[in-house]
Amino acid sequence: MKSLENIIKNAVDLHVHIGPEIIPRKFLLQELITAEQGCIAGIGVKNHFFPTIAMSPTRNKNTAPFIVYSVTLNRSLGGFNSEIIRASAQLSDKPIIVWFPTLCTQSFLSGQRKEIPLEWIDPTFRSSIVLRDANAIQPLTIVTGKNELSPEVVDVLKTIKDNNCILATGHLSPNEIKKLVKYASEQFGITKIIITHPIYQKINMSITDQKKMVALGAVIEHCFSMVSIDNIPVQRIAQQIKQVGARNCILSSDVGQTFTPKPSEALFEFAQLLEHNGISRNELQEMLITNPSRLIS
Repeated sequence: MKSLENIIKNAVDLHVHIGPEIIPRKFLLQELITAEQGCIAGIGVKNHFFPTIAMSPTRNKNTAPFIVYSVTLNRSLGGFNSEIIRASAQLSDKPIIVWFPTLCTQSFLSGQRKEIPLEWIDPTFRSSIVLRDANAIQPLTIVTGKNELSPEVVDVLKTIKDNNCILATGHLSPNEIKKLVKYASEQFGITKIIITHPIYQKINMSITDQKKMVALGAVIEHCFSMVSIDNIPVQRIAQQIKQVGARNCILSSDVGQTFTPKPSEALFEFAQLLEHNGISRNELQEMLITNPSRLIS
């Protein structure tokens, strides 16, 4: 049986935040690559405000660890902007991740005072960041007044399909996620779909709905940050993995905050916690290596 150390060395973490960003981050891309050499196989890099392909440190794509680039369809990238997807995908040698809106969704902004939760920001940096009030931001929604997907969202889905991208649901509400994934699967045959940390309290997708998404071809993502930042009991995450099945899940770190460990360290700690709560070594290998590797093929 593989050791946890060996599993992490071969793992692919598809959810790591990098700077430069309004939210202070632990690493720029080249710093992350340097810090993780020999520690992890691949990293998917995310930025809430900018396309990460533009942060590539070199024209040579053969970095170790290898990098999976992404765009996040927040307002700073033009919202449901199919052109930024196409431009990024054409520059990447691997499928890019297209995250649907995160900071700009109604489900994320509701009940929140500022546009970015303060727990995401190291206290030493908070006074230097100008944050808008949450109610000053017009939320992005995937539907029209007739409760149908907007033409812009349909165009985004077509662009995802045409460019072999990975669809990640971001911080949409469960109802939006169900509508989006059903349409993406049935109308476009999109099979590379990540349900972004549905255990997050601002999403809180039921197990029944998670299973419906899996039946449409999606995988369920569970993140170390849900334990380390959002204080969700790891026992609850392990329970959800058992209910949905490890074959239908991936594990990510969702780190990159200035106060968090680097991705390989976060995943190692996450794997230890899950193993102590009944998740087997084989299941960890499936969620950390097999399933994310399939998504980027």
